[in-house]
Amino acid sequence: MSYEFEYIAFALMGYFLGSILFAKVFGYVFTKEDITLKAKDKNPGTFNAYSVGGFWCGTLTVICELAKGMVPVFLCLNYVDVKYNNEVLMALVMLSPIIGHILPIFHGFRGGKGIAVTFGSLLGFLVDLRPALLLAIVFIVFSLILIIKPDYYKTMITFIVAALIAPFIGYRTAIVITYVAAAIIVCIKLFLSKEEKESFRLSFIKWDIIGEKEGQ
Repeated sequence: MSYEFEYIAFALMGYFLGSILFAKVFGYVFTKEDITLKAKDKNPGTFNAYSVGGFWCGTLTVICELAKGMVPVFLCLNYVDVKYNNEVLMALVMLSPIIGHILPIFHGFRGGKGIAVTFGSLLGFLVDLRPALLLAIVFIVFSLILIIKPDYYKTMITFIVAALIAPFIGYRTAIVITYVAAAIIVCIKLFLSKEEKESFRLSFIKWDIIGEKEGQ
């Protein structure tokens, strides 16, 4: 068996794991119904799992969403990539859970935004947290310091900024490819989504820069 097939096998594992939408799974477990139908944006993600399904639904969802990105990447790194170090195929493995979550075969190719599973894929490099650190820092900056609202724009800008920075901070090529490709995939998903898009708002901590103050 060629080493390319080994990478592809883990990529397929990642895609099928990614296609399991745990917000829906645990939503049925805890509420006996599809919680995404009650959510404003209909997104099968961790935020709606918490807000509609409750604490345990949300907590189990975020753990499993991270895990479905981490598991195939971690296994491939330690059993295949450690021997062959193919950057393009490793990037394919890293992207496969993200693609599976956004275009899940088990749910008619209608999935979520891919945020938690992207973190999971980057965390597959455990115990090295550096691949996921960039995305986490940019999210924190746009959530707590230079605050972007609504989440539609924050997510899109976060992924774009992280993808622009990634090539310049010493990540291996597979990680850079993943950042750039994930940004493209997530932005296309958000752009094509049918959720209502509120006006863009930008503020520095608590001072408005762009957009009206909430409630005005």
